[in-house]
Amino acid sequence: MKVSYERGVFNGNILVAKNNKIIYQNEFGYSDGSKSKELNPNSIFNLGSIGKEFNAVAIMMLKEKGLLNLEDKISKFEMHLPEWSNTISINHLLQYTSGLPRVNWRNVKNEKDIFVDLSKIKQLKFKPGSGYTYSINNIILQRKIIEKVSGMSFIDFVQSNILSPSNMKDALIDPRSDNPQLATPFNNDFINDKPMDIEITGWVHPTVNDMYNWIVSLHSGKLISEESLNQLFNSFSESSEAALGGGKFKNNKLLIHQHQGSSFNYESFIHYNAKEDLVIVLMTNNKNFKLREIAESIENISKGNSFLIPQKSVYLTIRQKCYDDVNEGIQLYKTLKKNYPDTYNFSNETELNRVGYKLVEKNQIEDAIEIFTLNAHLFPKSSNAFDSLAEAYGLFGMTSESLKNYKISLRLNPNNTNAKKQIERLKESLKN
Repeated sequence: MKVSYERGVFNGNILVAKNNKIIYQNEFGYSDGSKSKELNPNSIFNLGSIGKEFNAVAIMMLKEKGLLNLEDKISKFEMHLPEWSNTISINHLLQYTSGLPRVNWRNVKNEKDIFVDLSKIKQLKFKPGSGYTYSINNIILQRKIIEKVSGMSFIDFVQSNILSPSNMKDALIDPRSDNPQLATPFNNDFINDKPMDIEITGWVHPTVNDMYNWIVSLHSGKLISEESLNQLFNSFSESSEAALGGGKFKNNKLLIHQHQGSSFNYESFIHYNAKEDLVIVLMTNNKNFKLREIAESIENISKGNSFLIPQKSVYLTIRQKCYDDVNEGIQLYKTLKKNYPDTYNFSNETELNRVGYKLVEKNQIEDAIEIFTLNAHLFPKSSNAFDSLAEAYGLFGMTSESLKNYKISLRLNPNNTNAKKQIERLKESLKN
């Protein structure tokens, strides 16, 4: 963990428990980008999408009391939504298979705005249960149903029925931004995130000890039954999120519960191995997308296996420089590779590819071509690198260059169906 901190891949709090006993707990780094205050055991963090676990468990609590059924349609709860509300069940909300679109954050500043936007939806993206879209609209509707059924505000329900029984004594719901225990998120240039102007309430901000107590309560049967718990791991597909993130089972017994969540530069990760009785909680206010790798290394250490210390993300380090001046970004990449080969991840094409696609999103296509060209040069055996370069050339209208690179990509990976399709399309366009 010390090396992870020194490499710049972890600024945050960690707790590891084995056989119902905390065996390691520590804090690394600062509570904000000014470096004026260090994190402490009572620091609280935004959980991102892990926060949806609380409304999912609240739904199952009400189900166990016979106050609702997962197959109930949301129209039953009189939220004055369009006709499509007769086709969406609570279960669809839990599994993100409702067909509701993602929230349009340009129009939305609070829950009232969300319901105004929902009331304007004339048609769902797909028939409920037939597809998957991860949208906070599903979470907001779950919370509204909890309020309708319980007769309590969502915040009061969670505090009384979940946080207090779970001994999450330091967790706060929607803390003020000036709360001294709230870790402030910042980027790798130590610049704090700007305060959000969106007021979506009901988000739990815990300490690492609170999260440990949550995991213990959740998996001990203290809050909901094992049957209800297992239901919350049902998902649309293996690659889609369940209400509790992700779960692995064997013979209907839960083996692993993992969940990652992020919000701006906040990121959290929880890992529970039921067989090993191992709990890992990682929370950071300086997101580097390395928590899953850190947790994997910790589990290997606990088993006496070999492990790797995560390397710093090249993508996160050079992306802003590339947005401002791609040549300066490329020079920074080369400098890092020369001076810090072990600290940063230079092992595959993924890091530069992410930079390239961000440039595509920003419509900086020429700059993206520069990045993808460098990537293909550095990884000449990567079909993916040439596929991305071909795509960028195509977006820039350079059909011949696009075709040439798709052919290289296909030669490197004969199973690249995208390259096959694009080659056929480009050959046809050159004929015309």
